[in-house]
Amino acid sequence: MEERNEMPREVQEKLLMLQQLQNEAETIQKRIFEMEVVESELDKTIETLEYFDGLEDGVDALMNLGAGVFAYVDVKESKKMLVDVGAGVVIEREVREVIDILKKRKEKVEKGKDQYVQLLERIYSQAQEIQKEIAEISKSQK
Repeated sequence: MEERNEMPREVQEKLLMLQQLQNEAETIQKRIFEMEVVESELDKTIETLEYFDGLEDGVDALMNLGAGVFAYVDVKESKKMLVDVGAGVVIEREVREVIDILKKRKEKVEKGKDQYVQLLERIYSQAQEIQKEIAEISKSQK
């Protein structure tokens, strides 16, 4: 016969399941945050390219060299940009085309983020169900 202060095996299993769901939720939340950072970067780049698209001539600009260091540069050709299309391949495109490419990338990121949000909602729903089951088991044990 089980002692009163020992947790039933079924409750232990459900608590383990809850812990696994929590770990999955944390991983998904991190991924959603990363996708939001990418979305923000794409938005800023699109905004900058739209500015370039409105220019008639070149423009003086600051170029980020990394580690908080910037250089003054003269952008002579503001109507064409080089775009990384993957696998280390870079192509030259008109600014409008680059904006379209980045908007499509952003749509893909948004779609992926939405899928992660839906998955996270399902995990939370499962966790709530497990918590209810644990509460019911606990009530029946008293």
